[in-house]
Amino acid sequence: MNLREVVDYIKLEHTVFDLPFVFTGAVIASMGHLYPLKLILIFIATTSARATGMSINRLEGRKYDVSNPRKKEWLLVKDKKNVRSAIVLTILFGFIFEFSSYLLNLFVFALSPVVIFLFFTDPFLKKLTPWRHFYMGGTIGVGVLAGYLAITPSFPSSPLLYLIFLGSSSWIAGFDMIYVIPDRIYDLKNGLKTVMTKYGTSRGLFISSITHVFTFLCFLVAAFYVKSIIYDIILAPILFLIIYQHYIVDPDDPSTIRASFLGANSFIGILYLLGLIFSFFAI
Repeated sequence: MNLREVVDYIKLEHTVFDLPFVFTGAVIASMGHLYPLKLILIFIATTSARATGMSINRLEGRKYDVSNPRKKEWLLVKDKKNVRSAIVLTILFGFIFEFSSYLLNLFVFALSPVVIFLFFTDPFLKKLTPWRHFYMGGTIGVGVLAGYLAITPSFPSSPLLYLIFLGSSSWIAGFDMIYVIPDRIYDLKNGLKTVMTKYGTSRGLFISSITHVFTFLCFLVAAFYVKSIIYDIILAPILFLIIYQHYIVDPDDPSTIRASFLGANSFIGILYLLGLIFSFFAI
């Protein structure tokens, strides 16, 4: 694989979903202080963790992807020889993740195998339960806790971090339900379980909407702990984007699914992070 293929393979652009919330956890732990080296290590750990998780997902899902028309251009589908390279990349990225975790602190390093476990088990749930969206959301959402622990190696007593964890995890779960709509027929034929295969598109979109209502409620309750007008203001465009991603979805038009997935959602995490930065660093 060349560099461009690697970037596409690990879907580097998808870090826009998890990286801002990992930094959010770090911002809360920092309490207005700046730790440049820690932030660099957090970036490396998060990016390598994302790459490891995506590669594991691609390798474990290849047996289904090879017969899925939507995924015919994926690297592991086009050329079986890429599988060996993918295994090497998985080991390399996993090592980078573990090493950067070690450099952050021993508590984070001790917990890092839990993240790897989540990566390995997540793809298997596609055969077991239609609610796997929430497991995947939690697998990514746990980055909020990781970002906090990277700065302060002990679990916080304040509910704030846990509210953000629940909010970000349910946000990801909700838009993942939308993302799988184009694969609904294929998933039904191959026994892969999603909210859309179990309940149909209309009810599935309703479940996604309810999930995102819960997301916003978590962010709203968090405002009582942040206590910043800046945070309150930033919730307005986040609410707009959450509503907009559902408004534009047409189940029969894959382009609207992508616009919802990568369009509206690309800005939510960034806006949330900015709201927390200005709130905590303006104190």
